[in-house]
Amino acid sequence: MQENSEIAAGGVLFRHAGRGPEVVVGEQRDRLTGERTLRLPKGKLDGNETLAQAALREVREETGLRGRIVASLGRVDYTYASAGSAVAKTVHFFLMEWEAGLAETPDGELEGIVWMPIEQARRSLTFDTERAMLERAIAHLGPRERA
Repeated sequence: MQENSEIAAGGVLFRHAGRGPEVVVGEQRDRLTGERTLRLPKGKLDGNETLAQAALREVREETGLRGRIVASLGRVDYTYASAGSAVAKTVHFFLMEWEAGLAETPDGELEGIVWMPIEQARRSLTFDTERAMLERAIAHLGPRERA
């Protein structure tokens, strides 16, 4: 099996709510199994974008929401199969604070998005790699923000 590589960027988009922060979680069907997954918005870089530019664009395109970067959360690496090839993927994640305003129409990649209390998102995300990024976001926000 031939191996390709891909670099992507995404975000943990949060907002302050009455009981603590909420994060945006997207629903998407797995292209191979058809199973429902809950995930963070992310996608491949376009052209000469920086990681931060790509993350902001992907979050905006997939959710219709804008954010501002608060911190880098690091990266995750994994491999997936596509058309008979193994693809080594690296995704760089950023913690983003939601910028209130008019939402745009999402690009349709996600079947739906929902604001979810951070603790519920911790239990609900499908992928361990994305859950690890959420854990880093929680640590960055600190106990005062999570209260």
